[in-house]
Amino acid sequence: MKSVSQSMSPQEAAQAFYGQDDAAFSEMVSKLASQDPRLLKVFQTVKRRFNDPKN
Repeated sequence: MKSVSQSMSPQEAAQAFYGQDDAAFSEMVSKLASQDPRLLKVFQTVKRRFNDPKN
């Protein structure tokens, strides 16, 4: 995920996080969920829903 020096709206922040390519997203999430593997599934589910064109 690229760092941004300006403030982001919640939608922009979500797009920056969940809009990453799969490799970058997996790397970031594995670091965040290292203490609780259940979080990995949560992040993946949210990414799938966030990027679903029906939403």
